[in-house]
Amino acid sequence: MEEGRVADYFVVAGLPPNPVPLEEFSNEAVLKSTHRQDPIVDLAVINRSLSEVAPPHFRCIEFTPTGHPADLNHGSIRAPEMYICYRRGRDKPPLVDIG
Repeated sequence: MEEGRVADYFVVAGLPPNPVPLEEFSNEAVLKSTHRQDPIVDLAVINRSLSEVAPPHFRCIEFTPTGHPADLNHGSIRAPEMYICYRRGRDKPPLVDIG
């Protein structure tokens, strides 16, 4: 074998019925959908069992990305329903750590 050789064969398996050339999958111009959002500057925890609502300008996280309830006590017996709320803005420095 030659010293500079990495592999003898290259196999492509599992292509779709109409494969698209790799040149069309350039990631250079792809931006995340969240790239222009303001940073998170405030957090709050509310107790839905006591009929609390999110503070003004806050958004409540009600479900996880997989669709499960985002209740912090979900699955606990006789525990209050606690949810995290957040506020985005530029009036304060962004949160970088939760201590």
